[in-house]
Amino acid sequence: MRRGRRSPMRRRHPMGAAPQHNRAHRALQRAHRLMENSDYVNAADIFERLARGAHDRGMLRQAPRLYLQAGRAHLLAGDSDRGADLLRHGLNILAGAKRWPQLHQAGQRLVDELVQWGHADLAAQFDGWLQGILPEKPEDYQHIGTPTRLHQLPLHCPSCGGPIRSDDVEWLDATTAECPYCGSGVR
Repeated sequence: MRRGRRSPMRRRHPMGAAPQHNRAHRALQRAHRLMENSDYVNAADIFERLARGAHDRGMLRQAPRLYLQAGRAHLLAGDSDRGADLLRHGLNILAGAKRWPQLHQAGQRLVDELVQWGHADLAAQFDGWLQGILPEKPEDYQHIGTPTRLHQLPLHCPSCGGPIRSDDVEWLDATTAECPYCGSGVR
């Protein structure tokens, strides 16, 4: 015979999945804060570690964006060789998955940023690569699934703090977009 009340069953996560997710989520929040505070060296290390972890776990929706952020941070920290390698890796993941709309948008934004940051030669290399790899017909890589009237989104993801742009997210429905960094729904 049992005495007292049984405690409610707690949801158990196999092999510590929840704590690992929490650590990664906290690291992502920290990396975004470091970028905002211009601490690009430390942000680059965190973004690169998160990108590798996401890629190793098959999280191919988040991994390219994390590689791109790591590359940006390395460039802004003055390490243009490492930055360019990580940027290429992120874009190659998108190309390998044939995610043409995302590749087109991320690539064009990257080319614009590189010019703005004084890396015109690198921008020209990426632009040439994009022209060679994207399908010939623009309608094959026009952004699909974007509502006709873009819903106003917060500037940063409430969950991870990552920058959100309504023209650079995947829309889940007419009012909800997916954070490209952590995958949370953003309204």
